[in-house]
Amino acid sequence: MTIYSTKDIQERVDRYISQFKEGYFSPLALMARLTEEVGELAREVNHHYGEKPKKATEDEKTIEDELGDMIFVLTCFANSLHIDLSESFNRSMTKIETRDRDRWTRKD
Repeated sequence: MTIYSTKDIQERVDRYISQFKEGYFSPLALMARLTEEVGELAREVNHHYGEKPKKATEDEKTIEDELGDMIFVLTCFANSLHIDLSESFNRSMTKIETRDRDRWTRKD
């Protein structure tokens, strides 16, 4: 199994998208696609952990598949705006680790 860094992921997505004249969708279109993927993830979570069983006619998808789709669209979004996902993630984690350091009960 190959392990990809966020840089690898962004480069791989860019290589894929760069082969098409259309390139990346607009930020608004990517936001709509990301929202759609979040909805598909919610549906899978509801099928597995909620009260809504899957219909016999529905395709079998997995939570892992939906998370992968979200990573792809999120990466397209970041690439289209020239955002480094590693930097974005690090800023977010620093904020969370500072803001929430005393919010939860720590394990002994």
